[in-house]
Parts: sequence; C-alpha cells; structure tokens
Amino acid sequence: MPDIYFKDSVYSSAADESVLDTLLRHNIAIPYGCRAGACQACILQADQSQIPEHCQQGLSAQYLKQDYFLACQCIPEQDMQIKPVDTQTQKINANVSEKFLFNERTLRLRLSCRLRWRAGQYITLWIDKTARCYSIASVAQLDPLIELHIRAYPTGAISSQLVNSIKVGDSLQIQGPLGSFVYRHDNAEQKLLLIGAGTGVAPLLGIIRDALHHQHTADIHLLAGDQTPISYAEKAFQELQNSTAQFSYQSDTVENIDTLLKAQFSTLRGQRIYICGGESFVQKIRKSCFMLGASPRDIITEEFINFSKND
Repeated sequence: MPDIYFKDSVYSSAADESVLDTLLRHNIAIPYGCRAGACQACILQADQSQIPEHCQQGLSAQYLKQDYFLACQCIPEQDMQIKPVDTQTQKINANVSEKFLFNERTLRLRLSCRLRWRAGQYITLWIDKTARCYSIASVAQLDPLIELHIRAYPTGAISSQLVNSIKVGDSLQIQGPLGSFVYRHDNAEQKLLLIGAGTGVAPLLGIIRDALHHQHTADIHLLAGDQTPISYAEKAFQELQNSTAQFSYQSDTVENIDTLLKAQFSTLRGQRIYICGGESFVQKIRKSCFMLGASPRDIITEEFINFSKND
C-alpha cells in the first residue's frame, strides 16, 4: 500500500483508504467536516504528479494552481508527500444577528458578514475544528443577511451548539460561498418546478425569490416535503403565494412527494426542475422527473450530506 509522508513521519495507508482516514487512523489531527468533498475543510497540498485527478473536483482554479487536493476524496495511487494548508486565511468572521426556531427541529440562523453570495449556494460554517455545510436561503440583492435553515439534532456536532450555546452577537467563522445550485437567467419564460425535502426547501426559497427579483415571467411551483404534511417553512410559502400570482406550492410528507409529483404532472417536458434534499430523495425524484419527460440538462440537483444523528 502507498505510504503517506506528512510532517517528517511516514504513515502506511490501507486498501481503499483515503488520505484523511489514514491520518485519522494514526491519530493525526487535521480539520475535516463532510467527508464528501463539499465543505473543503480537509484540503492538503502535494506534488501534482502524485494527486489523483478525481480528488480535486470542485476546487477553484487558484487551489488547483497551488496543488491542493481534498484528503477525504483522495485514495492514493502511489506514495505521497503531503503538506498542511493554512485554511484560516480562507475563513471570514460572521456575526450572529438572529436566531429563531421554526419548530423544535429547525433553526433559522441569520449572519452578518462581508460576503458576496447567490441564493442556493452554500457556506461552510466552523465551530472550533468542526465544519458543516449549509445552503443559503436569502437573496443578496434583497436581504442584508445570510439566512440558513438548519435541522437541529440533539447530538449534532454543530447544530446542537447553534441551538443551545451560540448567542446573538457571537462571532462564527465561515468559508465560501460554493456551489452552482442557483437561478439561471437564460430563459425567463421557462416554467420552474422546485422540489425539496426538509431543509432542502431553504435554497429553493432563495432561488424562487431570486427568480422573481429577476422578473421571471413563467409559472413557478414548489413541492415541499417534511416529516409532517405541513412544512416548517409554510408561512414563507403562503407569503410568497399571496404576493405573486405566478407562484404556487403544495406541502406533504417527504414519503408522499413522489406520488404527488406523478399525480399532478402528466409531463415535465420543457420545464426546469430544481431538486434538493437527502441523497436517496434527490435520486428518486430526479428519476421520476426524467421519466415524466424532463430533459437531463434541465434537472438541477443539490444533495445534502447525511450526518445522521451527528449533524
């Protein structure tokens, strides 16, 4: 198996083991978060000739030029000499401006910071050396604050602290924004269908408001699934529906969204589809939309990382 050379020591990797897991197995403390390559918390540096191509996906041109790679995605194909990266320089401070519980499971967090973003993108939020990704529900041109909708878990590495310990006025560190799950301005006359599960409706709310702000003229419909038939964001849906005739929505349990989709639409040909939620939900709904005639290029998805009970 390939050896990992790090800080004057050598660590043997195991079969099909990522660089991150090799270091953690040897009790080397390095930052990490999602383990899926999204949060970019575990970035390391190596000689480009030693870096497998797939473990640089999603990195900026600047990161690629500096030979950075994602340790969680890197299964070494040869010995690697790696170096730590000072991610602190990539973080900015954000002040907590508002905390609000939609219900016992869902937190709205609003942050004030100097950052340019687009609704639907995500940021990486840090507490100490732990990082998690959260999608942005607010629209930069309309809202002064970054708004996040966070599913709260009692043992969540981040969410439990956000609910129980973090106070208005506290400072947090964030990175980003990242992602291309955003409203596209190329066809204002194309119908939009947005489908979300749980807090997967958060970026969809932002995308809807962004579309309306950019004078999208076609109908916009939202299917929102949650643990109960009434979504945590029901009030926001109603306000949007009351303020514009072209927007409509339906809420139901996550389990019923696929049935609702097939019952309501005989064809999705020509529509642009945005889908957001957990991996299994997104894959199931994407397949149903394709079977209903939606073009693959018009199906835009964002899969949330499943941290189970650990946020």
